Amino acid sequence: MGPPCFFGRGCRADQGRPGEFQAIVTEKEASEQTAAAAARQRRPALFIYTNSYDLSADVIVRRLGNDAVFRFNLDLWHEYVIDIDRRQVVIANASGRAVDSQDIAKFLWRKPLTNQQLFPDRDMPRERAFQEEELAYAMREVWNAMYLSGRAVLIDPVSDSIAGKLIQAQIASGHFQVPDWAMVCGASPRLQADLPPQVAKSLTSLRTGDRAVLYTTRVDAKQLSPASPWLLQAQVAADHDVTVVVVRDALFAFALSRADFPAGTVDWRRARALTPAQAWVPHALPPAVAAAIRRFMADMSLHYGRLDFLLAGEGYFFLEVNPNGEWGWLDPSGETGILDALASELSPDTPCHPLPNPRRINVADRLSW
Repeated sequence: MGPPCFFGRGCRADQGRPGEFQAIVTEKEASEQTAAAAARQRRPALFIYTNSYDLSADVIVRRLGNDAVFRFNLDLWHEYVIDIDRRQVVIANASGRAVDSQDIAKFLWRKPLTNQQLFPDRDMPRERAFQEEELAYAMREVWNAMYLSGRAVLIDPVSDSIAGKLIQAQIASGHFQVPDWAMVCGASPRLQADLPPQVAKSLTSLRTGDRAVLYTTRVDAKQLSPASPWLLQAQVAADHDVTVVVVRDALFAFALSRADFPAGTVDWRRARALTPAQAWVPHALPPAVAAAIRRFMADMSLHYGRLDFLLAGEGYFFLEVNPNGEWGWLDPSGETGILDALASELSPDTPCHPLPNPRRINVADRLSW
């Protein structure tokens, strides 16, 4: 038998398998270890509210690390355990990891889509649809709480309901060239007038039929049905499309040449579907345009957005800003800095820059309705 065993780490036990060491842990050490484990589990987190098909969210999670992010996929809501009362929000995922409202350092509203929204062609039992909408309502309230407590960052999901495409165009007219536009329905005199070349656009991007959408399309206004609403816009003879991702103060611009667009095609999405070899490339914005974008974003009270322009010669014509626009397809390798900027803004370990509260949309004298 070996020498007597005294309390302490590294003590060889007289019992047990030969060569096995037994650590005898004091009550204080056990308490410290428990507290350390709890601290690791309760570290601040970025809460991403999205869906399970969101590839951009995948990229953010990989960049920040699983420990820094709690992801809630709305389409998989039935896989979570959710408990919300007047004191706190507690949500656990399928792996057993839980987050409560005190753990959430930042909240990002990405693309929280229900199964009805993801798969509109599928039949869903009314009870299931009701359940999804009830849960989505509750999660909207969680976002509201995060917004009111200064933890909602970058993406404002209600921006479009306050200042959508028509109001955006009004505000943008104080900063950029904006093509003339009109929204018509019924027997509007515009549909019988001799107008300059026009395009028809969609406000909602909803389907017009099975797998059919309305791309921006050249039209003869006189041939349009007065029974349908139409958003008409003066056609711009552009040589490039330009899109600009804004991550708070950082701007990332890209351009797509129209040189190889099929004849008659004016929507880059349609053109790329027909000739997919075309690619977006980084684009240097003139300083005056970059400054105008920052002023416009301030007027819109937005911290994030993807702005679309048409470039004709040296003229930039504003089309719209998408307050929740996709970015991953513009920088799949992460070389242009978009991912770096997003990671810096979204990390739970960096200062939080909350969405403006209250929202102040500065229309100045540009809204005359």
